[in-house]
Amino acid sequence: MNRPAPPSSCDPARLRLDCRQYRGDRPCRAGVQGVCPTACPAYDPMGFRILVIKLGALGDVIRTAALLPGLKETWPASHITWVSRPSGVRMLAHHPQIDRLLPLDAETLAHLEVERFDLVLSLDKEPGPAGLAMRVPAAQRRGIGLSRYGTVYPLNPECAPYFALGLDDEQKFRGNTQSYPQLIYQALGLTYAGQRYELFPAPTDRAHAAAVWNALGVRPADAVVGLNTGAGRVFANKNWPEERFAALARRLARRTGVRVALLGGPDEQALNARIARACPGVLDTGSTHAELQFAALVERCGVVVTGDTMALHVAVALRVPVVALFGPTCAQEIDLFGCGERIVTGLPCSPCYRRECDRTPNCMDDIDLERVLAAVDRWLTAPRTPRAPAVRALPVLGAVP
Repeated sequence: MNRPAPPSSCDPARLRLDCRQYRGDRPCRAGVQGVCPTACPAYDPMGFRILVIKLGALGDVIRTAALLPGLKETWPASHITWVSRPSGVRMLAHHPQIDRLLPLDAETLAHLEVERFDLVLSLDKEPGPAGLAMRVPAAQRRGIGLSRYGTVYPLNPECAPYFALGLDDEQKFRGNTQSYPQLIYQALGLTYAGQRYELFPAPTDRAHAAAVWNALGVRPADAVVGLNTGAGRVFANKNWPEERFAALARRLARRTGVRVALLGGPDEQALNARIARACPGVLDTGSTHAELQFAALVERCGVVVTGDTMALHVAVALRVPVVALFGPTCAQEIDLFGCGERIVTGLPCSPCYRRECDRTPNCMDDIDLERVLAAVDRWLTAPRTPRAPAVRALPVLGAVP
């Protein structure tokens, strides 16, 4: 009787547990079979291990990705793990400077408590992510931590100015002149030299977007103006009024070779449907696209008009010219990296970050249609800045389907 050959011996001392190629439950990514050879040509140690924790709003997650080039410049051989909510994991998928993306869930928490990092970076000023930063074994922590009283505080001296902005309205609203990337680089003790954030839609995301545009009858030669009509539910009056978007859409739709496309998510479904019905020729791109599918739709636009919301950061990340409208939030924190312009309300009560506002007219009412139209005209004909192709050696791990 033929018996199967016994499994080869496995000496734990020979396992290269710190190798980027090692998986443990199957042959390694480099295709090496069996236990790690003594002198493996594919051995690629993780080096300096960094954990980034960013769980906030999706727009904040996108713009925090500006840290990645700086981290790789400071620690070229580093291994970067990024923990976010599932939507953030989906949005940052395929990023070439992230070695591992993990959704915040019980499984992630279980193994992060066993791992050890050289550096943990935490920028959310909420107890949950700050507490996670304190629980993960690490040689060093920077950013926001959690005290034994359940309150947040700055972990390192460099983070104090970033932290203090949340404590002083006058400083945040009028004193501060730094952009968000500048603030977080300073907070984490890194050198800021204009590093920007990027997104990387996959070929399948771009194919989805192409199918949407084709179904809407958009031709390759058409100039597309994207109108992102929503701005989230958190702050009052971040949305430009519906009638202003409709008036802008009508004016632009009369032009030869220009297609006007409404962008948004589930919250904007009814709003965009109303505008499309009221404005012949204006296109509704739909409201059920996945994160990077939405990004791929934005990527096709020649210019995007939007409030201070996720779509703004998607456009910036993809180097799509953006006309950004600001009312209750701080325009100075938003860097468009030379690809668009900010239109800021003139009302003296702005910014305010109020969740409710009963002023009439409010700050977004104050933003004039002609001013927005002129900005669209300027950027619709501006040359696009080319992007370098994304290259990554390893797949993103833990990505949420």
